[in-house]
Amino acid sequence: MKVKEKPRLLLVNNYNMEKAYHLWEKGESGSHHVWGKVELEKRGKVEVEIFPHEKYRILNKIGNVFKVKHLDQQLRILFYGKHYDILYAPYSLSNTRLLIVLKLLGIYRKPILVTIHQPFMKTNSTNKFYRWLSKKFLFQYDGIIFLSEKLKEIAVKSLNITDKDQLDKIDTAQWGPDTKFYNKITNKEGDKLNYFISAGHTSRDYVTLIEAFKKMEHQLKIFCTPKSKPQVDSLPPNVSINASFIPYEQLLKFYKESIAILIPLKYPLVQEGCQGMTSLQDVVALGKPTVITENPCINIDAAKEGFGITVGKGDVQGWIDAVELIANDKAVFQRMSDQAKAVYKGKFNAELFGEKLEKAVLKIPLR
Repeated sequence: MKVKEKPRLLLVNNYNMEKAYHLWEKGESGSHHVWGKVELEKRGKVEVEIFPHEKYRILNKIGNVFKVKHLDQQLRILFYGKHYDILYAPYSLSNTRLLIVLKLLGIYRKPILVTIHQPFMKTNSTNKFYRWLSKKFLFQYDGIIFLSEKLKEIAVKSLNITDKDQLDKIDTAQWGPDTKFYNKITNKEGDKLNYFISAGHTSRDYVTLIEAFKKMEHQLKIFCTPKSKPQVDSLPPNVSINASFIPYEQLLKFYKESIAILIPLKYPLVQEGCQGMTSLQDVVALGKPTVITENPCINIDAAKEGFGITVGKGDVQGWIDAVELIANDKAVFQRMSDQAKAVYKGKFNAELFGEKLEKAVLKIPLR
């Protein structure tokens, strides 16, 4: 009897995935930044190869003119078919826009597995034709993993997905942090916790956060990018902003010495997805309390799970009340910290994501 070969997964991403993998190998970053490769290979039923991100830069420049990101990568994939069974794109449309058009035309035939973080294409549009088009393109994928149960529910309802075969293609999985990596960075009793911290560059509302800290004496450190740097007339003396690149390993040191990790969000309703999810990984992995802008599309509700406080969009007073409570009530602080660790172990980690991912891979028919 012939032994069934392991499915060969080809992993593509928006940045240099090879670099992320090398950082993990050196112990400088968690495996979750390689989107399940490490966990799948540990489980032993799937082989995973990282596909080089960019070879011919000029092709990407041409693609950007026509709003087709990562054109170079997608064209090279067309000539790489014999080396893999399933294409795995954690950022879905961003890496597969051309490929799913070719799939629709019957030219590209390999199965594609994607994870979805935000509303897919025009899922939330009021225009029926746009929603029909979104559904048509969505089901060019052979495996669809929503990173949020709520995001999946919205898509199923908005796109009127009722066909059993289509529903069978859909799964949910909570992307979570690498437990082995963070175990060596756990907080120790006696650590000095001197400030609040907020880091990130997608959909951040640093302006509201700064307004809140103008009315408090607590220190706030913001780490962002030049594009996401808040435009404010003046900074209060208790707020600092670092908009330059900082290695993740160095950022972790700042996280470790913080009182709590703050996640202020701002985005249009039509784009509501998993904004803030990456920062929540740092929250639970480091056992920190959090204050986060309400986002019903995130699977892990910080307030309901007991490790944080949620506030409304643009609610300056809400931020003040939440920050003061965590800063001044040691019992609340400790309870939230303990609960963050419990959620990390039981609901929100890379091993659980790898288990769900493996199931999604193994049920895809190979061609």
